[in-house]
Amino acid sequence: MAGLAILLAGCGDDGILARLLLKPGHIIIERRPDIAYEKLFPYYVELCAASQFRSKLTGEGGIAGHAVMYLKGACREEEAPYPQLRRCRRAASSLDDPEHGAGISVSRWFKNVNWVAIPGYELFFAGNLKPGERLTQKQFETLQQDVIAQGIYKGIAFHRYPGATSDTDLRDFLVKDGIGTDFALQFARSVFCARLPVTVGMLEQVIAFLNDKNREYAEGEADYNWSVWADNCMHTLRNALAAANIWSPLSVRAIKFLQIFNLAIPANEFVNLAELMTGGDIGDYRGILDDGPRRDAFHEFHWLPTRQGALLKTLPVHEPNDLYDTKFRLFTLQSPFLMGKTQRAIDLLSDQRFVNLDANLHYFEKKYAVILAQHDERRDALASVRGTPFRRVERLYYNYIRAQQDAVQSMLDRITSSDPTSTEPVTK
Repeated sequence: MAGLAILLAGCGDDGILARLLLKPGHIIIERRPDIAYEKLFPYYVELCAASQFRSKLTGEGGIAGHAVMYLKGACREEEAPYPQLRRCRRAASSLDDPEHGAGISVSRWFKNVNWVAIPGYELFFAGNLKPGERLTQKQFETLQQDVIAQGIYKGIAFHRYPGATSDTDLRDFLVKDGIGTDFALQFARSVFCARLPVTVGMLEQVIAFLNDKNREYAEGEADYNWSVWADNCMHTLRNALAAANIWSPLSVRAIKFLQIFNLAIPANEFVNLAELMTGGDIGDYRGILDDGPRRDAFHEFHWLPTRQGALLKTLPVHEPNDLYDTKFRLFTLQSPFLMGKTQRAIDLLSDQRFVNLDANLHYFEKKYAVILAQHDERRDALASVRGTPFRRVERLYYNYIRAQQDAVQSMLDRITSSDPTSTEPVTK
């Protein structure tokens, strides 16, 4: 831990630290899921790692960057006295729709809550700025006024942060930390996201976890105290997804020595989720039974994380930009000699199957077909007589694979049909 602290605090861009940063030449900077995606998938979670910001006016953020999450289908509860979520009132297919979803950001300066909900995709990522439009001080101030007028930070109290004149100076907080960190991410940061379609039942579990988290601090006696080691922005987001059995949770209560095994680094967790989405073995149902989160997700939600629609995207810092350095950077915690996490991110972001919707659907169409072709229901005519502990789960599993194959075919048909703008979402 001491060595890591020295590394984070003392290395320059040309030293060891440089080997832990993705470089702009490694990948194509901007990759977005196709707009047709929104018409096919009514609910998804998007876990994002955002790079360090470098303001030309207020200085730099932490080298490890920031973590956020976007939830399609979960919306900010406007009437709540502090940040809470609700199910959106409709399955929106337009990013401009106020009922599309909400972004979730944890701040080290929040005192009586853990996270804030930002309404809408465009505000959360682009700060409502149009492509090619110059980011100026005037636009920055206009956005600040809009957010205050919307009451997005209603009910939030702050720890006293460096330079703050009071614990409730929202305007000063937005200038120094909120804009570019909680929302308008592309004003200041490169953003890497792993987007994973989920069921409505899974989304409800994520909402319940996050609401309980804020309720714990807003209505309880304890304050939220951010910790880089034990309870940072990524711990909350990872554990929210764990509440829906997407993966296992990370402890925020381990003793100090053991907490090092529960570190949560934004870029690393982005890669971890990307690997789960793209590389999980869905061809062996017995292996699924041996993996706790996948087994529970399969039985409770009839869902597996390696699936069609699991895509990656990267968004660059907005340009032209008068306020922030637009140099590309993203930190990953790894051996500076093996470079495993960096290389894995490069590999995944370079694979069309995981960044392009059409390639992704065709990939899973073939994958499901291979699984079903290798399955011979008559391979053991006496199985029903002899008995097997896997008989029921085997039947459930192959029914699931057939349902996913049908869903993929339906999506491909809609994309290639003469009316691809059908508003009825297709998901399984």
